[in-house]
Amino acid sequence: MSVNQQHHRIPTLFPTQKEAIKALNVGLLILQGADIKKDENGFCLIEDLCQAIKDKDDSFGYMNRNHVIEFFFKDVDRKFLISGVDLIKYKDVRYVQPPDILFFGTVENFIPKMRMNGIRSNTKGYIKLYSTPQQAQEFAKKFAREGEKLVAIEINAKKAFSDGLKFSTFQDDEYIAVQIHSRYIV
Repeated sequence: MSVNQQHHRIPTLFPTQKEAIKALNVGLLILQGADIKKDENGFCLIEDLCQAIKDKDDSFGYMNRNHVIEFFFKDVDRKFLISGVDLIKYKDVRYVQPPDILFFGTVENFIPKMRMNGIRSNTKGYIKLYSTPQQAQEFAKKFAREGEKLVAIEINAKKAFSDGLKFSTFQDDEYIAVQIHSRYIV
């Protein structure tokens, strides 16, 4: 592979783009079929989907929620909804237009780093944004240590959306995005 080809290659957690597409197709068949346990709203656990993909094709080996979230968020032709509680389902409408302003809850110490590098998750592969600062701070409480000051960072979701960032939602006033570039932090 030439240097030029490497530069234009789509980054992926999978060893090759071919393997990512294969995983996407296997996952789509599973989500559309009855091979996986779904709740009353049609959602299944992301971990269950990972296992079902590996059971269907054992060539995948290791796969976790980040693999699933990556290929379903990056594939523009499919219609999936990923919720903030690690659930996924095949739907008729994949993405939503968010409100103009959303909020990300965190602790004050992290703000300088986020203003420089943006906001991304190191564990789940997506981040949660909220309609109000209070909801964002309530979410941040789960991860804050005693004595840390909770803050809600304002996000220009309208600009991010118009620039092509995809937003998904399942719970009222909660939005999911893969990451937020620092230019969208108000």
